[in-house]
Amino acid sequence: MAAWTTLGLAGVGLSRLRGEQLRVRRGIAWLAGVWAMYLVVLIGVSLVQKQKVVAVGQPQCFDDMCFTVTGIEEVKGFLIHDERRLLRVTIRVTNRGHSGERDGLIQAYLVDAQGRQWEESTGVNGVGLTAKVARGDSVMSQPVFKVTGDATGLRLVLTHGWKQPGVLVIGDSDSLLHRKTVVELGR
Repeated sequence: MAAWTTLGLAGVGLSRLRGEQLRVRRGIAWLAGVWAMYLVVLIGVSLVQKQKVVAVGQPQCFDDMCFTVTGIEEVKGFLIHDERRLLRVTIRVTNRGHSGERDGLIQAYLVDAQGRQWEESTGVNGVGLTAKVARGDSVMSQPVFKVTGDATGLRLVLTHGWKQPGVLVIGDSDSLLHRKTVVELGR
């Protein structure tokens, strides 16, 4: 779509330079029509496709970087006075690429059975999910989440968010209105 759009815009620009207003209008109409159809298909697939559930120990790969949840534990000993609890999720980050890389867009959050969401707590983590990993190597990341005491049915979501090209990829977990892939944590 990107290449086709670039080519179409170049054609519209050339027609405009030549003063061919009818071709400019037709070109813009075609571009808008094709994009409208593409977005209808993208949103339709996103709404119809079932949510993918990944088991603990099963990798989720984004290009050359793979993220595998290996465990979850409750962190004891922290003073939390408002009935919340700290959960540490252990994730192995593996680089299958040809050089040292990092996934600077990856984000993690927890969702419970009620649909409530908790972002990663800052300041209590070691190696981050966005750490640079040598070619063929792995590191362990342990993001910590502060959740309410009554949270059950916890699931981990790994995503690139909406500010990336996957938003416009049909069938991608990060695409527009698609249900995010989750890791069932059994808590």
